[in-house]
Amino acid sequence: MNTLYENIITLLNDHTVRYHEYDHDPILNYADAEREASKFGWTGVESKNVFLKGADQKYYLYVTTQGRRVDFAQLKEVLDTKVSLASEEDVRNVALCVPGCVAPFGFSETITIILDPSIDECTEYLFSPGVTTKTIQTNMQELKNIFPHLPNTVITLPKG
Repeated sequence: MNTLYENIITLLNDHTVRYHEYDHDPILNYADAEREASKFGWTGVESKNVFLKGADQKYYLYVTTQGRRVDFAQLKEVLDTKVSLASEEDVRNVALCVPGCVAPFGFSETITIILDPSIDECTEYLFSPGVTTKTIQTNMQELKNIFPHLPNTVITLPKG
């Protein structure tokens, strides 16, 4: 069984998405990310990937950008179920990654991916591939080409 990291690298390569992978000190929060970004000179928008659990007992991944808030009312309307933050245990055991290092894709097909329209507003995108010591920097338009090929249900939220 591949790790989440291996799944992500395979998907990037299979879909010819150009990317740069950085190895660095552990990043566990945005302050750590700012420190490493300064050290490496990263450009781009930092990802925010929120792992959610629905009242329907299904799991959802909300893909957005740093500084954006999850609109739980909108998600309830779109998904027809109330969602809340998944537990750290669920992040480890279901998403198979370290809490705080949730990736935007690469998961089991049972997890529905929800794309926030804010990702369309950035060119360069930085995300964790599920581990604290690696960051991927890529072009968002290239990265978006992966989502239609995933085994997951992918929902794109409307702008506005």
